[in-house]
Amino acid sequence: MAFSQKYSKLKGGHGFQEGEDVDLEDNASDVTKFSSTVETLDKAELLPYRDDTSESTSCSPAQQLRGNRFNMPSIFWTWLRWAVIVILQTTLIIMIFLKHDNNRQPTNDLQQISGSDQFIETGGDINGLYKALSHTYTFLKPEEDKYVPNMTSNDNRMEVRKNWDMLMPLGSGSVLIPDYLDHPLLGKPITDDPIRSGPLFEASWTHALHCLYYSVDSYHQLILNGPSEDDNPKHAAHCFEYLRNSILCNLDMTLEGSMSTPDDKERGQPHVCRNRQEAISWIEARRMDDAKDIVGP
Repeated sequence: MAFSQKYSKLKGGHGFQEGEDVDLEDNASDVTKFSSTVETLDKAELLPYRDDTSESTSCSPAQQLRGNRFNMPSIFWTWLRWAVIVILQTTLIIMIFLKHDNNRQPTNDLQQISGSDQFIETGGDINGLYKALSHTYTFLKPEEDKYVPNMTSNDNRMEVRKNWDMLMPLGSGSVLIPDYLDHPLLGKPITDDPIRSGPLFEASWTHALHCLYYSVDSYHQLILNGPSEDDNPKHAAHCFEYLRNSILCNLDMTLEGSMSTPDDKERGQPHVCRNRQEAISWIEARRMDDAKDIVGP
């Protein structure tokens, strides 16, 4: 069925009537023309009329302001979110780096038990009670006449012992640590001292010095008098082992030549040593008495 009639859409109505010409496809078939016309009519009937001018003007100023506020550009929030993420990540990386730098020394079970997270140098107290303040370049040289007795007599035995006594701090290296329970690796205080009591502990280097003197004096007496009932093999074995462990712990890496001394033999072999006077001052500030005895009670 052919449609030769022309249609126009009236702006104010819901239908179509004759009016302005609207060209239909001339080369379309009657069926195609009929279908297109019907579809156009149906869509026109279903779509409501929208007046953009009246809708925009019907919103109150408050509604328009609220709409603008909730329609802020999303790009602002995106940049803000990424800025916060970058700042937090940068801060975290810096904190990790600083912590790693402050803990370059590997921790182990003993350090965890001690509760100390600080750096403790070789030969330092693992509980961190004593902290070395400085070190010195020290020339170490043999002084046999002062610290080794004459192996043919007892003439200078007591004089040599006095020289060893003067190496000890006041209190002979014993210190009082009242809060020892707060330091797990301190263990229990010394209980076999016949003249002292209390929470007593002893510095390792004064203990080692005592053991070395005991070894020297025992050897001296053995050379002069031979074995006797006064010998104490158990104490000797203890001192030998204590000195072995002390040497292996501290591992003095001073490199020495064939003569173990530089050309200036009067000065001795240079070593890097902990400041002994600082250590003595720390011990003496915590001593129980003023005794200076290399042998002990």
